[in-house]
Amino acid sequence: MGTGPDAALLRAAREMLEHWPAATGAVRMLDAGHVNDTFLVGLAGDAHVLQRINAFVFPDPRAVMRNLAKALAHRPRGQLLAPVATTAGELCASDAEGGLWRLFPRLPARSFANLPDDLLAPAGAAFGGFLADFAAFEEDLEPVIPRFHDLAAALRRLDDAPRANDATPELRQVEAMRGSFAAGGGNRVIHGDCKINNLLFHPSDPAVLAVIDLDTLMIGDPAWDFGDLVRSAFAGSEETARPAPPSAARFERLCQGFAGAFGALEDAPRFAIAPAHMSFMLAARFLADHLQGDAYFKVARRGDNLLRARSQLELASRFQDAAPAFARIIERRDRGAQDRM
Repeated sequence: MGTGPDAALLRAAREMLEHWPAATGAVRMLDAGHVNDTFLVGLAGDAHVLQRINAFVFPDPRAVMRNLAKALAHRPRGQLLAPVATTAGELCASDAEGGLWRLFPRLPARSFANLPDDLLAPAGAAFGGFLADFAAFEEDLEPVIPRFHDLAAALRRLDDAPRANDATPELRQVEAMRGSFAAGGGNRVIHGDCKINNLLFHPSDPAVLAVIDLDTLMIGDPAWDFGDLVRSAFAGSEETARPAPPSAARFERLCQGFAGAFGALEDAPRFAIAPAHMSFMLAARFLADHLQGDAYFKVARRGDNLLRARSQLELASRFQDAAPAFARIIERRDRGAQDRM
């Protein structure tokens, strides 16, 4: 039996399976996402994904699950993945230390480091359709991460973080760009984390099976979701790598899919600058976490959050330059949609 944090987590994961007797087989940790601890249970057939909610990031994990339950009740037959109920009929279970765990079915699906062109429009349509479906959502949502998409708050956290010489160029770039983006706002339900790796893609068809990870379901601006979708399509799932240069053709496919399901992207300049806005805000968060010792985002090695910040700053600058062309694409798409009505 191994020792150390990973071995202890594996033991805890195996112990938690007593709440889900149908989930059987080997348990192994997955390198999935930057926040929660995730495990694969079983290696074939009826495999499941077991997850412990990060209580540092989500101070009230039960609020996360209450929001999820409301979302599932609103969209019971949509592209949402429901947790497997425990033997007690609950959507989650607690461990001896109060940690909250949930189990999801593992769908046969594809994932990508970089999304191929034929899946850009389906990805956009999945998130655009999600927003359209939740336009009439009337339940109260509990805030699970205070000021999660608040740019001013992200910059304050960065300003309060200790300084390190290895981050000097990135800090200078943040300082040069910090006046470029408005704070923004919104008053409708959004996903809050519209990354391409929060979509499950059909094993062979150009289609999306499910929208996952509703932990950040919140009230906000749909432009934030659109911007994060575009950002992630160019950043790739491994955000420590250098991002792909913005492409008008790829952006147009994302825009066509998203707007086709969501509706007209009114205020084209706001949606066009959103990818730069979201990239810059995430860069500030990655950089603050690096300076604070990697307390928030999971890392494989020291320096990963600095590399992520560097990648997102490069994207923010490139998206800022591309924003006028993006706005023209949005306006052209909306005019064409109106002409077809």
